[in-house]
Amino acid sequence: GLENGHHQSRQTGASPPPITMASVLQSLALPSASQLVRATPCRQRQVSVARGVVGSPRVPGSVRFGIAAAPSSWTLGGVLHSGSSRGFRVVPNTASVSFTTAPPSAPSPPPAPAGDALPPPAVFNVACAAAEMRAKQDPSTTLALGFSAGLLIGVGALLMTCVGGASPGLATANPGLSAYLKGAIGLPAGLTLVILTGGELFTGNVFIMLSGLFSKRVSAAALMRNWSLSFVGNFLGCLALAYLAVGANTAAAPAAKAAAMGLAAAKCALPFSVAFIKGILCNWLVCLAIWGTMASTSVAGKILAIFWPISMFVALGFEHSVANMFIIPHGMLCGAKVTVGQMMMNNILPVTLGNILGAAVFASGLMYWSYGRK
Repeated sequence: GLENGHHQSRQTGASPPPITMASVLQSLALPSASQLVRATPCRQRQVSVARGVVGSPRVPGSVRFGIAAAPSSWTLGGVLHSGSSRGFRVVPNTASVSFTTAPPSAPSPPPAPAGDALPPPAVFNVACAAAEMRAKQDPSTTLALGFSAGLLIGVGALLMTCVGGASPGLATANPGLSAYLKGAIGLPAGLTLVILTGGELFTGNVFIMLSGLFSKRVSAAALMRNWSLSFVGNFLGCLALAYLAVGANTAAAPAAKAAAMGLAAAKCALPFSVAFIKGILCNWLVCLAIWGTMASTSVAGKILAIFWPISMFVALGFEHSVANMFIIPHGMLCGAKVTVGQMMMNNILPVTLGNILGAAVFASGLMYWSYGRK
């Protein structure tokens, strides 16, 4: 309609008819204000029409128009060109004729960004869920992942032996720094790889399965099955790595060989009660590392959560049953005068019992009492 009116005006020489709101709406077949309210899915029901239509300063013979509704409805805007051969066309532009609704209510604040760590109650729930998953896991999978975990802990213990342990000059001049070096290099890397690959580590499973048992989410039979399979898998993996390390001559240097032999002999010379208590303290820290990896939502956070507790227990001389499953056989293969009976009775047995008690009391027990009771 606007196009025809302007065309006739050019032929007769008369001034073009005035462009009004009604003519714009009629030409575009737009709904009236009341129709817009009924047809538009807006929550607001108050609509006002701005008076006047403004031509585009950049396009002669054009009309700028627009319709804007409240959020959750729709918006239309553009420039109506009266010189188009097809009647009109719309070019997106800023609206100057608009339908506006009543001012919307204040927008709700955006949700807070997710933090880098879960709160403690949620972490305990994650541990219980992990226990349920392990209880349903195929036994061969648990055994295989236990073997993998034993290999990885063995690699970490080998690194500790060949780097931190093979520094006799540093141990003599600065025993504190030497102890920290052994703690920082080796076992934190091994446990990191276990966590990132989903390995079944016996000492970590003690904490996880006891959490599920205390919360009545797994049975005692499922707990014993998981413990047995992961313990055997860890032992086999550590023994395999010990033989591989000797075959690769990783401890061929005199200092490294002496460190491997000295560690094995010292661990098997511990009194039963001392080894037991060292096992309690060790797995308390190991379980805190596992807790930290469950709390963290990033790989970097998991690595940091592992580093401090694991480096602490190594530097303080605590005893970890799975690490000893590599350290003692490796030392024996390097020439340490230790028997299998001494390894089992003087170290593996008391340390394992201590690891279980440490997790039961200071990790699973405390966390269940704090966060798991209904």
